[in-house]
Amino acid sequence: MGLSPVNPRPAVGTVLAGAPLESASVAVVVVHGRDQDPDWMLEHLVQRLDLPEAAFILPAAPGGSWYPGRFFDPVAANEPWVGRAIETCSSAVALAHEAGLPVERIALAGFSQGACIVAELLVREPRSYAAAAILTGGAFGTDDELEAPPEPLDGVPVLVTGHTDDDWVPVARVRRTARLLAEAGADVRLAIHDDPEHSINDDEVAAVRELLVEAGA
Repeated sequence: MGLSPVNPRPAVGTVLAGAPLESASVAVVVVHGRDQDPDWMLEHLVQRLDLPEAAFILPAAPGGSWYPGRFFDPVAANEPWVGRAIETCSSAVALAHEAGLPVERIALAGFSQGACIVAELLVREPRSYAAAAILTGGAFGTDDELEAPPEPLDGVPVLVTGHTDDDWVPVARVRRTARLLAEAGADVRLAIHDDPEHSINDDEVAAVRELLVEAGA
């Protein structure tokens, strides 16, 4: 589960926040949702985490969206956009790696569309990440297309959350994603919240903070 060779230069629009990468305890790649941007994630997640020794890399999707359809559409319907999003996030991971951080000190976090991209990154490119947070999202494809990661995740701590009655992200897919990652050996923490609001609530922020602190942030 080593790092694949990618261009470590940050993509256009990528925001760096928190501690300098070279001295950070942990680097976190933070992926925004549809019609959002890095500033939204800074306000609604990063700043609320209050982890001054962590570095945050926040890539930006062209036009504010990573892919055009719904994540439970057929995989082909959202390509090549999902593939490009995976490349962008892999480049963000490589940016931290080039700064001297091993993959075991690099974490992932995403909300909504960004959560789906994080889930898909774990499926397509499983690595020994410090941790991953999939906040209201799931793996791509129809029910028949879903597959567990092809390589073991070796105990990677993964937080997977969903919200009841969320029109964008069905709870059944959230649960299925959690099972697939667990089958691959991830240490999955699943939390389904009763509130239907499509946002990041206080409990999710606290759970992400706990996840990252355990990872060394």
